[in-house]
Amino acid sequence: MTPVPPAAAAFPDPIVGLIPFGSICTFSGASGVGKTAFIAGTITVLQRGEPLFGHQTNPPPKIGLLVSDRPWRDHAQWFEKAGCGDLPHVSLRDIDDYQWKLFREYKAEDVASKLFGGLLDALDLPPGSLVIVDPLPLFLSGRLIDYKDVAISFGLLDQQLRKRQLTMLGVFHVSKQKANRSDRYLRPQDRILGSAALIGYSETSFYLLSPEEAEHHAYEFGAIAHQLPPITLQYKRNDHGLFVPAHELDGINQEEQAFNCFPPIGESVSASIIIDKVKRTLGCAETWAKKLIGRLLEDGRVKRLGRGLYERAKPS
Repeated sequence: MTPVPPAAAAFPDPIVGLIPFGSICTFSGASGVGKTAFIAGTITVLQRGEPLFGHQTNPPPKIGLLVSDRPWRDHAQWFEKAGCGDLPHVSLRDIDDYQWKLFREYKAEDVASKLFGGLLDALDLPPGSLVIVDPLPLFLSGRLIDYKDVAISFGLLDQQLRKRQLTMLGVFHVSKQKANRSDRYLRPQDRILGSAALIGYSETSFYLLSPEEAEHHAYEFGAIAHQLPPITLQYKRNDHGLFVPAHELDGINQEEQAFNCFPPIGESVSASIIIDKVKRTLGCAETWAKKLIGRLLEDGRVKRLGRGLYERAKPS
């Protein structure tokens, strides 16, 4: 058997330290938690080359999607809302005569080379690109709960990716959680639906928990990389259903609440009174109240009259 040469570091990492070039990474979450919406927002940031999760990014030549759970129109709505650029894609549900039964009839080697490899070729992504596979378990042969079956499938898929110099993010589900806290897994990485090999053979495992699962007021996003300390971040969903870092959305909402503390246009208020009112309205410290008022000044929504007086600015 001729060994497949390892992928050379010919391209920069899409997300430095979290998604290395040539790697297989995974993203898990409960059905309906918002994984597609989260991915859409992530793609937009990655395409702009802006930092993600506190790490530097390098926009890949292309970002392609291989999806099979729902028609493309369902996925496309989120990518359009997020403002994603060009996204090469293949949706199995949109191929009328696709031979689904081959996933059961083919051996693992053929699933990887003929089905998975063939679909990668259909995407026609240039070397260095990132492919998102949603859901990944369809391309894992054998029993999802069997460690060896999953491990073998990962190895075979990795060979197909390396031949084409691609990086992959595979999406999969977690199992349903019991309401009784004493009768369920504590760590998110232990809640996967299948073998632990799904985590063990991933260079970085990302996860998304709903506020109910996280027992928090926000969604919990986490990254478990083999070479870095775990990352845990809080997110909320904006009016469009897209995910926004919780502190950013909270800051926007609180700034609006602070603005509503000011009297109508034409009436002034002293600094001490408005600071006290913002503190009581938001239940925040004085330093945060002053910071919110400072933001309103910078935005031109309020103005300082001098002698410690403020008033709303007239709309331009």
